[in-house]
Amino acid sequence: MEVSQLTDTGQIRSSNQDQVGVFYNQAEQALLLLCDGMGGHNAGDVASEMALYAVGHAWEESPKTDTEAVQTWLEDNIVSANDRVLQASEKYNDLSGMGTTIVGIAIIEGKGIVAHVGDSRAYCYDGEILKPLTRDHSFVQELLDMNMITPSEAQNHPQKNIVTQTVGVSEDIKVDISVFALEAQTMLLLCSDGLTDMLTDDDIGQIIASDEDVNQAAQALIAAANQAGGRDNISVVLARIEGGDVS
Repeated sequence: MEVSQLTDTGQIRSSNQDQVGVFYNQAEQALLLLCDGMGGHNAGDVASEMALYAVGHAWEESPKTDTEAVQTWLEDNIVSANDRVLQASEKYNDLSGMGTTIVGIAIIEGKGIVAHVGDSRAYCYDGEILKPLTRDHSFVQELLDMNMITPSEAQNHPQKNIVTQTVGVSEDIKVDISVFALEAQTMLLLCSDGLTDMLTDDDIGQIIASDEDVNQAAQALIAAANQAGGRDNISVVLARIEGGDVS
């Protein structure tokens, strides 16, 4: 697997509250992770770092797993990260109200296992189509689901920053998990809303298609989001699946 992980402050924000990482367990099975923190001062940065490394370091210490067991593992460890962030938020006044999204893909036995909370997204690109692997936990997504707005209206909706599920804000969170088949040369993308608020899915797919080098494609995504305004932190984890990853 060839992978690039990049994060950028953007054009408006003074600090970066996103975190990205690629982790490998004891059997060298990969877990791609991305978190987008939120909260006053630098509390969002604390939340995203806590969640990312709580899950990532637990993965590094875990043994070989399979597609069934990893689904439970992801849910349990994201819930555990939620508890840790929430406890810190309640203990320290300057961290009060902090939270973070999380999205991850574990690559196991020729399949991708996706887990997420919040509005950070996962996609796969098969050379022709950019396919969403997640559905935002957001107010705007709920409006879309009820056919109250169109996808084009959602792109610039004034309330699109309202997230309905967040790690570290409530004891009860819903971790969405799904499984999909991997094929060689498939591209996997994790991204924060700093990318998807600036670029449409068509834009993202065209940029990925235009550059065979994974790192250059990731850099091009960041640059395009900044050129479009860069209103938030912009983070991507972009990976190309190789033949050995699907066997």
